[in-house]
Amino acid sequence: MAKDEQLFELRTRRKKNDLPPEQPTFTMRPLITRRRALLLIVLLLAGFSVLWVLWNRPRKADLSVFAPSDSLAFVETNDLAALATGIDQTQAWGGLAGPIGAPTKLSPNRFGIAVARWTGIGSTDAILYARAQAAVVFSGAEGSQSGSTLTIKPLATFIIETHTSQWRMKATVERHVEELARRVYKNPVLVRKLIENIELTEWATSDDSHRIVTAFYDSTVIVGNDEASVLRLIKTRAGNNPSLQGSEEFNDARKRTDVAGSSIFGFVSQLGIKSLLQAFALSRSGSSADAVTGARIFADVFGGVMKSIGWTARFRDGMVEDRCSIKLADGVSNKLRASVSPDRAPELTNLPLVPPNVHSVSLYQFHDSAGFWSDLNAAISSHTDLVGSVAARPLLRSLLKPYGIEDADGFAHAIGTRLQTIRFDESGPSVLAAQAFDPPALRRLAERRLGKNPKSEKVGENEMNTSSDNWAAAFADSYFLIGPADLVRRCLVGLMDRQSIASNESFRKSRNDIDVSLPIFATTFTNDQRAAISFVEAFSNQQRSAFATTGGAIEQVTRGLPMAVSITILKDSSLEWTARSSFGIGGSFAAQLLPENQK
Repeated sequence: MAKDEQLFELRTRRKKNDLPPEQPTFTMRPLITRRRALLLIVLLLAGFSVLWVLWNRPRKADLSVFAPSDSLAFVETNDLAALATGIDQTQAWGGLAGPIGAPTKLSPNRFGIAVARWTGIGSTDAILYARAQAAVVFSGAEGSQSGSTLTIKPLATFIIETHTSQWRMKATVERHVEELARRVYKNPVLVRKLIENIELTEWATSDDSHRIVTAFYDSTVIVGNDEASVLRLIKTRAGNNPSLQGSEEFNDARKRTDVAGSSIFGFVSQLGIKSLLQAFALSRSGSSADAVTGARIFADVFGGVMKSIGWTARFRDGMVEDRCSIKLADGVSNKLRASVSPDRAPELTNLPLVPPNVHSVSLYQFHDSAGFWSDLNAAISSHTDLVGSVAARPLLRSLLKPYGIEDADGFAHAIGTRLQTIRFDESGPSVLAAQAFDPPALRRLAERRLGKNPKSEKVGENEMNTSSDNWAAAFADSYFLIGPADLVRRCLVGLMDRQSIASNESFRKSRNDIDVSLPIFATTFTNDQRAAISFVEAFSNQQRSAFATTGGAIEQVTRGLPMAVSITILKDSSLEWTARSSFGIGGSFAAQLLPENQK
């Protein structure tokens, strides 16, 4: 009772404000419950975000499933954003983009691209750029002749896997295709078709000679210059035709070239190799009926020793590194190995016959030159038909005729193990320089080309003989030289003045990248300046006349670029060709395909 009385008195005093008000009593349980609920909500949101990103992220698609198994060639890149970033980081782009008027950065904001790639959030253009894979399939060619001019149009079809729902990206893609058509064609005509339940959109020239055909397959866009090719790719994807995905040669090429670490992968089938060789021969010989027949025989003869080509490109040390693995026909590698594999490393420091200002120089080194020539003849003849076998030897002999060598067999037996071809102009003739093993035999070969009583002159300590049509031959520094007189003279003057390519800084930069421990039998250095400028210029909106004010800056940058360099070695069943240049094979190809700005 006493305790109750005390409590009553205490409460009475509080009411009279004699004591401070009673403090409310709190418990921790409600506060802990609210914190747990908030933490649970945060965890649920985080988990949902992770699941959303994982579900929505683009998964690499194998675009070869669209390419028919008989395609001539296939090229793919699985990350357009990474490709653009790689180009941005090359030495040539970093130096030339500003003076030429191209964007300093091809790739937009990296953070925004990453968000668009992983979440699918952003503008449609950003999402397409961030998530798209792309490939191009070459399925054939169409030829047209006007007078003596033969025009060959490759049938190319582009595959773009957008990893984006069709309803979201279709309008944007169609807008870009329309812009392209209006830029390339003057007054294009739009036609929409439905063929075998496949919707086609075609932008064609007024004379219907050129067109851009577009179709959609789920999240994939197909764009080509031939209606039948576009339809065939879609039917192949639907399973109506066999695709490259199931091709043994195609999958073998992917394995040989280390696709995983590359930015671009390409494949050329044996039929594609023969088509390239035929196009090359036609470009040199014209379009007459005899030339077409000769080009076909040329392609069958040399294409018979090659099964396929795998190609990759990657960015390395501010350059583009290309690698081509050329799979040889059965037995060819074994036939050539003994005579090809060199005994020593290539000589890259002492090149006294090569002036510093050449466009390119190729250095060849064999174990046995005569043996290689004989083995090459035998290998080619054994991998072609009867007509090709008969034609093989004359065709091989014709390879030396541009240098004035009529007796290729005699030349192969008269030279040592080292040869050089020296080119001063990209489209001009070359000088052939070969180690002189049998000088009297080489002198007799030269006399057959120069004729009787050639003009003789001294260039330094060396004698040069010149024919009436300005073709010359000379012996210098244990080498035999033959070619146009003015070019042979320039080689001899460089030797006399002790001015060689070894003094060229661009050459030295490239030379240092070569692993001379490899069994290299062919090395080529090429001036890469014009090719680099052409590629960057394809992205410029600046008028060419403006280059007059930036020409000095452009020249300064190009002088600092390393020369393009390539090496070739023979492996168990393939030829391996590796090259480094400003923008690589892909850059040269893109510069030809990209619409030329009106400058």
